[in-house]
Amino acid sequence: MSLPRTRHAALLAVPLLLLPLAACGEDAAAAVTTVSAGSVSTVDDVPAPDEDDVVLTFTGGATNTDGELRLSLAQLESMPTVEATVHEPFLDEDVVFRGVPLEDVLALVDLPDDVDTVHTVAYNEYAVDLPLSVADTPGAILATRADGEEIALEDGGPTRVVFTDEHPAAGDEALWIWSLATVGPA
Repeated sequence: MSLPRTRHAALLAVPLLLLPLAACGEDAAAAVTTVSAGSVSTVDDVPAPDEDDVVLTFTGGATNTDGELRLSLAQLESMPTVEATVHEPFLDEDVVFRGVPLEDVLALVDLPDDVDTVHTVAYNEYAVDLPLSVADTPGAILATRADGEEIALEDGGPTRVVFTDEHPAAGDEALWIWSLATVGPA
């Protein structure tokens, strides 16, 4: 199920509650367990965090300060959250990741309708162009925790994009990006 990116983002919790119904037969969505319906539903629910608390910045869509949408870890974790056991290809082991469905984050960001790819940049300047057709597919997660713990910067945190094993992009290691710092239209 893909959430529409419209100028007036609808409540994010409603699509998340409908996810189990819409995902019948969709293996990637079935691999995800809802942890929390969250309290963030629109950009109005995310005031600009203190500069020291910003972990992720979005450009080209909704804003909460200086033409950008800046988010703290606490704000991300106040969104609808899910959990999935994922085979982490760089560690070659299963990890339980918790985070926000990427499609829900992008719905909050409210990118223009003509955007079909987002340019993601890590803290170390590593960049990945992520097609929205991949990001909007159930099973793409903006992870904030691994095995119950916040993800440290030296371990690829504080945020990273992961895919459930059933997601069509799970095997494309080039699309996995860690220590994510900024996201904007490509």
